[in-house]
Amino acid sequence: MLYFMDRREEDLSEEEVTVLQSKINTDFMPKREKEKITLRTFIRNEEDHMAEIEKMINELGCNLLVRGIRNEELSIRQVEHYSLLRRDPANSLPAILAQFPEEKSMILEELTAMMDNNRIPTALFVDNDMQQASRIFMPLLCQSDIHLFTYLYHLVQQEHTAIMVWDAIGIIKTEPKLQKLYQFIEKKSEGKLDLWNNDRKIDEAFIREQDLMMMGAEGWSRLTNTPLLWKEQLPSLLIIKDDNL
Repeated sequence: MLYFMDRREEDLSEEEVTVLQSKINTDFMPKREKEKITLRTFIRNEEDHMAEIEKMINELGCNLLVRGIRNEELSIRQVEHYSLLRRDPANSLPAILAQFPEEKSMILEELTAMMDNNRIPTALFVDNDMQQASRIFMPLLCQSDIHLFTYLYHLVQQEHTAIMVWDAIGIIKTEPKLQKLYQFIEKKSEGKLDLWNNDRKIDEAFIREQDLMMMGAEGWSRLTNTPLLWKEQLPSLLIIKDDNL
């Protein structure tokens, strides 16, 4: 884990940094997974976040990059609005960024570079006060979202987890290979995986029960352009983009 200090933390003593590192580890590590996960935390105060991230990816040979954003830094509504503006090719990036406060536009510009130039699978996690990840909602809204099945396979092996897949485009039924893959993962899940019945409408009550919504980058882009009432109730968000190689 790479943690960038904010301006209030830059003058911390070595002892205070050690305390901060311990707190980060305690807050981040899931209690029930402590014995299964080795967590290394690096604390940095460099202003060029992307250069430091790139350096660490090269040094450690990372195969997945996840960038976390607190709700105070950037809300889900702001991420949604930004994504919607980006869908229109008539909107230039500088014109879009000018619509946000300076600090938020800097974060958005950084995230755009991160997602656009990713050499490895890259994800953006937008926290909305998530306390646990027991209930996960995974919409499939386009063909490119099938890369999420890699992560789905690992998620169903976690204890105390319930995952609902919404196949909005019917890709599981129409693609035989994907159908077999889903059935394989479903068997491995031991009842933790379910497929949403498309005869039912997704409502706000269901969305409020979820801890996390996991989506592909293109699927998220499409969702922002779709008028759905339950979008007002989105839980924490994980947007994953496959590598560009």
